[in-house]
Amino acid sequence: TLVGVINADQQLNNDDFKSQERTFDLLTQVVGRSGRGKNKGTAVIQTLTPENHVIRQAQNQDYDSFFDNEIVIRKAMVYPPFCDICSVCFVSENEIKALNASRNFLNSLKSAASDKYNDVKIIVLGPMPPRLSKLNNKFRYRIIIKCKNNKRFRSMLSELLISFGKDKRYADVTVSPDINPENLI
Repeated sequence: TLVGVINADQQLNNDDFKSQERTFDLLTQVVGRSGRGKNKGTAVIQTLTPENHVIRQAQNQDYDSFFDNEIVIRKAMVYPPFCDICSVCFVSENEIKALNASRNFLNSLKSAASDKYNDVKIIVLGPMPPRLSKLNNKFRYRIIIKCKNNKRFRSMLSELLISFGKDKRYADVTVSPDINPENLI
């Protein structure tokens, strides 16, 4: 009947736009499972920010207030459900090549979006290294594209990826797009 969450702030302050949703989800689940049947439960949440609205809403299992706050933030920041997210990751054993490949791709993306695909509305972030910028001795950079995942966007992305694949300068750079990834970490 006793459940504890240690350092709830760690998930709350993650790099991903879904971090508040994930924290709320975890905490409401814990609070909801602390008691069963006739046995009343207690949930203890360790936090450095007990006044945080997400922690308060989870404590009270106030789904409506959480949604009302979260949807305003997501709309203002143009995050799902107001857009789709496309993460394009560049991986190489050579950090400079991975960075240059991502910059080259970004330039091609900007050119395509201002010319042939000027009807495709996008917001581009990056290139930047993800939190885990080096994995298995390979460096990673990524570009995040806020978009509408429709046929025109996919055509543009496909054309850019095919063109990138033909560029011999980046033969040893792996590029991988991910539409609406589970997380952006």
